[in-house]
Amino acid sequence: MKFVNLVLICIAPLSSIEAKTITLSQTAQQDLAISLYQHDLALIKDVRALGKLTSRDLVKVEGVSQQMQVQSLQIQGAGNISSQSLNRQTISYTGLIRSHIGREITVAKSTASGTEIKAQVKLLGVDQNSVLIENQGAIETIPLHSDQWRLIFPKSEQPLSLAPSLTFISQGKNSTDDIQLNYLTNGLHWEMDYVLQLNQKRDTLQLKGLASLFNNTSTLFKNARINLIAGDVSVPTNKMTAKLTRSMMQESRQALPSTANIGDLKQYPLGGRITLSPQQQTQIPLIQAADIPVTASYRHRAYISSRINSSVPKNNADSYLSFKNTVSNGLGIPLPRGQARVFNSDLNNEYQFTGASNLPNSSANQLIELSTGKAFDLSITQRQTSHSEAFDGSIIGTQFIINNSAKHAKRLRLNVQFNQQWEIISSTYPVKNVHAANAIWLLEIGANNSLVFSLKTRLRHQK
Repeated sequence: MKFVNLVLICIAPLSSIEAKTITLSQTAQQDLAISLYQHDLALIKDVRALGKLTSRDLVKVEGVSQQMQVQSLQIQGAGNISSQSLNRQTISYTGLIRSHIGREITVAKSTASGTEIKAQVKLLGVDQNSVLIENQGAIETIPLHSDQWRLIFPKSEQPLSLAPSLTFISQGKNSTDDIQLNYLTNGLHWEMDYVLQLNQKRDTLQLKGLASLFNNTSTLFKNARINLIAGDVSVPTNKMTAKLTRSMMQESRQALPSTANIGDLKQYPLGGRITLSPQQQTQIPLIQAADIPVTASYRHRAYISSRINSSVPKNNADSYLSFKNTVSNGLGIPLPRGQARVFNSDLNNEYQFTGASNLPNSSANQLIELSTGKAFDLSITQRQTSHSEAFDGSIIGTQFIINNSAKHAKRLRLNVQFNQQWEIISSTYPVKNVHAANAIWLLEIGANNSLVFSLKTRLRHQK
């Protein structure tokens, strides 16, 4: 009997020694790959070195995203997972205060003589400016941020975390293979920004595409392989914002990037490895092409109704640029959507900003059209010249006076829309296209010239 007790005494300490906490810092990271989406979303693939595990070991992984979608977490190579949790709470001044509400703390105050007075008090609450305490039965407030007061907290029984971490327990593993963490996270995404530089004649342009990588998390992602995913994908609706600092990379990239299909999305792998620092925006040159033929054109949309209208509106035409995404134009690859900023060369061969537009997702061989603002030199004045009632509707006379004060001719695409069944009775110029609710004219206006366009239409009453 005494022998059995001796064995039990010896076994108990051994069992407790076997259970341990294994911390995997970022120095244990063997590989890191990040797929950034054009939403507030990224896929992280984090490989770390981890030896054998028992079913009682607690593994703590540091340097993970605080905005991890825990439901998406997959841990591979660590055996069957028994439990896992994300520890988002990290040490902070306000966090310490809130965690000690209802508990005893020490307050210290500096006196004019340079000495310090300390008192044991009970912490009752906190707001933006002050701390509420109970001191010897009396309730007092002290400033939250003060050179005279200090708050002293008791030693924590649990180790304090300076960064978010992931902990898990598995059923154990006998191999020394690396483990891989796969998870989705918010706080990371990418955007595309285009710079279009036109020559003076506005017939060719140079296109530069910059990929902006955003890390709005508190985590450092070091030496990561980056894949950019373009396209629309259903994502969670929660939004998290943060202040950004900009890091502009000046190195240019001449070759077009390689692309691949990922389901219905497009993938752009970035060469080399990139570090994404917390709360930072990093720009990577992605696309560059020169001498792309471009067409500058102008459009205006007008409306004609059956009512008597005495107003004489004057509008400037909308300015458009269009070019084809083809191999012969130096492109011919899928272009991800992004903000396009247009710069035009002036008489001194210096570029001036002349407008911006959203460039949509563009597949190869697609025509790209960008609206860049209003044309200063091209205006359209519209007035109703006649109105008469017919047995089945109204006959409306309309006049457009189009003025071009520029030193070169301009072509205008005039789109006239009708709010009921219509028929053209007469037109100064032939119609180019006719649709169900509108008609389109292509009009050439000479340099420093005006054009008068008269139109008479029958608008039938709705039955």
